[in-house]
Amino acid sequence: MKREEKALVEFKQIIDDLVHLLRESTGSQTACLYWVNRAREQFVLETNSTTLPNVMFSDRTGFDAHFLNSYRDLESTVRLKVGFDIEEEELTHYYDFMPVKHLMLIPFVNNGETVAITVLETETPLKSSASEQAISAYRSAILNVLNTYLELTDLYNSEKMWEQYEESLSSITPRQHKAEILNNMVTEMQQLLPDGGVSVLLRGMEVWTTVLQSERSAGSALLPGLSLEEKSMAYDALQKGETQFSIHFNQNPKRVSTDEINTDGATLAIPMLVNGRRHGVVIAYDKNPLTFKESTKHQLINLVRMAVLAIQVNLGKLPVDQDLFTENYGNFIPDIWEAALNRELAGDRKSDHSLWFGMITLDNLQTLRSKYRLEELNRIQRTMVKNLNPSLYDFRGYIGFNSDYVFTSMVYCKSEQEHQRWVDSIHEKFSNPLELSDGKKIQVGIKYGSAKVLPGSGDVHSVIAKAKEELKGVLNATG
Repeated sequence: MKREEKALVEFKQIIDDLVHLLRESTGSQTACLYWVNRAREQFVLETNSTTLPNVMFSDRTGFDAHFLNSYRDLESTVRLKVGFDIEEEELTHYYDFMPVKHLMLIPFVNNGETVAITVLETETPLKSSASEQAISAYRSAILNVLNTYLELTDLYNSEKMWEQYEESLSSITPRQHKAEILNNMVTEMQQLLPDGGVSVLLRGMEVWTTVLQSERSAGSALLPGLSLEEKSMAYDALQKGETQFSIHFNQNPKRVSTDEINTDGATLAIPMLVNGRRHGVVIAYDKNPLTFKESTKHQLINLVRMAVLAIQVNLGKLPVDQDLFTENYGNFIPDIWEAALNRELAGDRKSDHSLWFGMITLDNLQTLRSKYRLEELNRIQRTMVKNLNPSLYDFRGYIGFNSDYVFTSMVYCKSEQEHQRWVDSIHEKFSNPLELSDGKKIQVGIKYGSAKVLPGSGDVHSVIAKAKEELKGVLNATG
């Protein structure tokens, strides 16, 4: 038996013994203790002791159906007389006949709230001097036992919290791929946020955007594909290179963007510093600001630091202009968007947006290959990635890498019609010549195939296969 379980068993046994001793010391016929469960609006029987043969207690009784309902906020001992202060019919735990005439209610108050009531039931009034001494000793004993139990419970919970934290840290190792490290970090951080979530902001497509979100993130507060805006917490974390913490009032400050919703509770924005350069921001948020105790902040920040160190071990010295989680063209590496796609499939996040996973390629690739050198072809791909960025067309999403000349897209839309508007927008954009970074203009046509992602259906490979099949159909249809 675990220590906390043993403590609970012993606590219940002591309560049982105390109630029994109270009944005997006061000469009562029946004694019982009820917890006042306000969350469920019930009186919960903890224990009882009786000398009578016609007693049958219910374990749980709703407030409205229990004779103690009028006394659930009782703060001091009160005496009741059956037939005067309370009707016989209300004492439903007796059957056949009513053997008691007098009741004494003894409340237990903790932090200003009545949490339990002990009831003594007798045929004749209790003798005041003897009963008062017994009741006083009982109340003192109950108070000491309960406080000791609560202290033990808090201690066990604290020990368990730090044990879980050690397990969380051990799940992040340099042997993992950098995207896997990021993914594990998000999973472990989520466990510390009971009514919130985690989102990771990275640089790609020449902008900062959210790309990875925990499965249980509350609502669609920080959908992947939100672009960074100034005067947001993530912006401040990047600018200062320091963790930012805020409690939100009137939907401010924003975490990432004015397009986010449900900016409430509190948020911790933690920059990811790799070799002294900012490569991302991890945003941890919860609806309850009290979640962010100093110990919890410490754990969240350290999980990010551990992830950064694990990534940094396997890196050489990165060029100043190289983003850590993108290919040479600025689109996100497959490990990142596959992790995000997998979370979308496995997640239980409630949102009015759905994800469309797409694949994009050039329809005049052979012509371009015969006409331009490799350096220019690479420049074309970088320009395409930049111009495919969904935020340019007021959509949420980002562009990933599949292979040379084949890009993936993760676009979040509210409906099929909205998704079609995204498709129409990029086709319109690429119907005109594309201007490269050196000012040269090139005509580049694109083809697009996609699959709607439904949580709980299929896996990453089946979604990719479906999008490829759609793209293949489009290419075959146009020759």
